[in-house]
Amino acid sequence: MPAPVAAGMVGYLDAFGLAFGAFDFVVTPDQEWIMLECNPAGQWLWLEEETGVPIAAVLADLLTEGTGW
Repeated sequence: MPAPVAAGMVGYLDAFGLAFGAFDFVVTPDQEWIMLECNPAGQWLWLEEETGVPIAAVLADLLTEGTGW
């Protein structure tokens, strides 16, 4: 993911006061990233299982302690 896209996602979350969002994108053949939507309660368990990234633990820390990444 290009750094400007990642920064845009963080800005989007900040602008709407969200701690989490599942973003959907289309990437064109010219490598243009087009955001379709952000789901504030999107599904992510499949991603944790596929990559090993501890999403559940990070979200739990965020909810219980106000910490995360």
